[in-house]
Amino acid sequence: MISISTDLSLKPLKLEDQALLFALMQTVYKTAYQDFWTDQGDWYLDLCYNSENLKKELSRERSHYFFVEHKREIVGILKYDFPFSPREVEIPNAMKLHRLYIDQSVHGTGVAKELIDYVEKIAKENSLDFIWLEAMVEKPQAKKFYEKMGYEWVYTYQLDFERLLPEVRGIQIMKKKL
Repeated sequence: MISISTDLSLKPLKLEDQALLFALMQTVYKTAYQDFWTDQGDWYLDLCYNSENLKKELSRERSHYFFVEHKREIVGILKYDFPFSPREVEIPNAMKLHRLYIDQSVHGTGVAKELIDYVEKIAKENSLDFIWLEAMVEKPQAKKFYEKMGYEWVYTYQLDFERLLPEVRGIQIMKKKL
């Protein structure tokens, strides 16, 4: 367990946590994104959170994957990978903030900011130059949050997931120099 503050901690994810992870993301992800998908996101959730994919992600040395606990309750996930640069554009000596999903019940409480601050601390401790992430164009509140945290637009491309509605396929790569 990693304590970030009195009320916030990270619990490393393990393969045996897959069912709990899947159930959590059924709620957290679908609340935010189900209207982006023809199947409410079922295909995507299965792709990302099935046992085989979790096993693959946990086996990578560069991956760091956690449950987010707020006041001793699991409210989301955090995953970051380093060193890691996107395929679409070169961002050298960087960390990818791969997944940051938190339950609506803690939106606006400062939890996401504390998590971003923690990730930046880890990146600096590992002498990385940048952190980058991907944010959906059609989620302007996420983009606004990341801009407030110092992230800048780098590149926009289209996801080609068949079940993702065409009008919401835009995704932006954003980065922050440390």
